[in-house]
Amino acid sequence: MALVNQAKREINAKIVFFGPGQAGKGTSLRHVFNKLKPEFRGALKVMSVQGARMLFFDFTPPGGDGNVDGFRVRFHLYTVSGPLVDPAAWKMVLKGADGVVFVADSAPQRLEENKSAMGQLVDYLKGYDQSLGTIPAVLQFNKCDLPDALSVAELERQLNPSRLAGFKTSSHTGEGVLQGLLALVKTVLTGLRAKGTEGIAGSEVLQHMVQAPAFEAPTAPAPAVAPAAEEPSQPAPAAAPAQEPLSLEIAGDPVIAGGDLIRVPLTIRSGAREKTVVLTLSLGLSEE
Repeated sequence: MALVNQAKREINAKIVFFGPGQAGKGTSLRHVFNKLKPEFRGALKVMSVQGARMLFFDFTPPGGDGNVDGFRVRFHLYTVSGPLVDPAAWKMVLKGADGVVFVADSAPQRLEENKSAMGQLVDYLKGYDQSLGTIPAVLQFNKCDLPDALSVAELERQLNPSRLAGFKTSSHTGEGVLQGLLALVKTVLTGLRAKGTEGIAGSEVLQHMVQAPAFEAPTAPAPAVAPAAEEPSQPAPAAAPAQEPLSLEIAGDPVIAGGDLIRVPLTIRSGAREKTVVLTLSLGLSEE
């Protein structure tokens, strides 16, 4: 779910590279990172999540192509890398996604794993009231340069009943990887422009996570006895200004606190005032 940051005049959107283990998700993400100029991207970060590695970084499209109503769009790319990934990790990463790149392994012996991963993606999205018909998505037919790779026509028949845009890719050489991502970025931007900033969630959707007194100055109790005459009188405090719009941003890397708990440092600003809090999330996943 894209979020508007009024203070920075940015819209933050999330794209997830999903697929079976060792299909090339992490390699694809690194290829995109290495191809983008440093002035347009943030640092590539790696974090341990449920025994797997979560890779993520952000970037902004250059020029005016990445703007929506005068707001710059910042895309956050995520994937989870490893032979086996705990469903809890994928559910956490997919939450709030605005687009998905499904990375399929073109090797014939991986076909059933591709099908299983596609079914998992459908189930995970359903848990967030999403589907491949409602969320922008593309298919990467990866490792297409291997001698025994399945044909694109066969992969389309087996994996693409939703008729998503498909791209023949090799994450090893980089062939097709950027083209697939850029096609998805354009689709996400088109959807954001159709909504406009008024239709995109602002940081106020997270205000319920912060206690109301976070920006209220403590009120001192009235003195029981009037101050002595020799005490210099203090000027009355200025009236509190009207509440300014809140902005919220992540202040550091999320930390796995054990079990299903994740702690996310957040910085909340209102005008010249700011406060750093730690948001503790419990995934609360149930077996289905």
